[in-house]
Amino acid sequence: MTVTLRPHVLFNSEWDSPLAWKSALALQFDDLGFSTPDDTHSPDAVNIALIWKVPREGLHRFRNLKAILSLGAGVNQLDPAQLPDGVPLARLVDQTLTDTMVEYAKAAVFRCHRNFDVFERHGRLEHWQYVAPRLARDTTVGVLGLGELGSAIATVLRDEGFEVHGWSRSLKPLAGITSHSGSNGLAELARRCAILVNVLPLTPETEGILSRSLFAQCQGTRLINMGRGGHLVEADLLDALASGHVASATLDVTAVEPLPPGHPFWNHPRVLLTPHVAGLSSPATAAQVVATNIRRALAGQPLLHQVSAARGY
Repeated sequence: MTVTLRPHVLFNSEWDSPLAWKSALALQFDDLGFSTPDDTHSPDAVNIALIWKVPREGLHRFRNLKAILSLGAGVNQLDPAQLPDGVPLARLVDQTLTDTMVEYAKAAVFRCHRNFDVFERHGRLEHWQYVAPRLARDTTVGVLGLGELGSAIATVLRDEGFEVHGWSRSLKPLAGITSHSGSNGLAELARRCAILVNVLPLTPETEGILSRSLFAQCQGTRLINMGRGGHLVEADLLDALASGHVASATLDVTAVEPLPPGHPFWNHPRVLLTPHVAGLSSPATAAQVVATNIRRALAGQPLLHQVSAARGY
C-alpha cells in the first residue's frame, strides 16, 4: 500500500506574508500543515522548507525535510553551510516575477535611452539643456545572463526595437539577439553596448563581474544591476563613474541591504537606487509551481528548477 505524506511547510521570510502563502497553498492541498519557525511545535512533522533565508536556528532540527524551496529566483541568500546535506534545493520561477522583472528592465532602459538620468541631474542644477532623442534602433543594449529572466528581458527589448546583445556562460542563440560568451565575448559586449543590464545568477564565477576590468571596456555606458549586490565591486563603480567609463548606474541591489547610512551611493548624482523591488513573486500565481514541487519532493522525484550543486544555480 502506498502511503501519501501530508505536506507540512515550514515558512520563513522577512519580506513575504506567511498568511498569503498559507492561503494560496491551502487551495492546492486538502490537508496542509503550515508553520513558521516560531510556531513549529513538531519539527519532525515538517517535510518542506519554503524560505527566503534560513531561520536563525537553522534547518538541521527538521530531520524529515524532502525539499528546500527558495522564495526567490536565486539561492545565493542561502548559506550552503546552513543547509542539510542531501536535501534538494529549487529556485522559484514564477510568471509574476518574470513580468515584474521585465517591467523594471524596460523602465530602467528607457529612462537611460531617453536621457532622463541626464535631465534629472540638470534639473537639480536648474540647468536647461536640449538633448536630441534617439530611436531605439540606434541604441545597443547588453543583457548579462540569458536564463529565464534574462531571455525574457532581452526578447522584450528586441521587440521594442533596440539592438540587443546577450552574454551567458555558454552561447545561447536567441532570434534577433547577438549572443556572446567567455571573457572575450564579455569585453566585446561591454565595448559595443550603451546600456548594460545585469541579471546573472550569483555564483563564484560571476561574483564581482561588474568590476574595473569590465568597466575599462565601457565608453559612457549606463549600468543597470538587477542581479545581486555581490556582482558589483562598489569601489570600482565609483571610480568608473568618476572617469566617465560608466555614465550612470541604476542599482536595485547592493552588497549590504538596506544600504548603510553615509554610503557614497546615497547622494551620488549619477546613481539611482531602488530598494530591491525589481521583481516580485505573487503567492496567487507562484503557489501552483511551489505545490508541484512539493508533490514531486514527497514522491521522491526531481524538482522543477532544481539547483545544481556544481553550478550553484
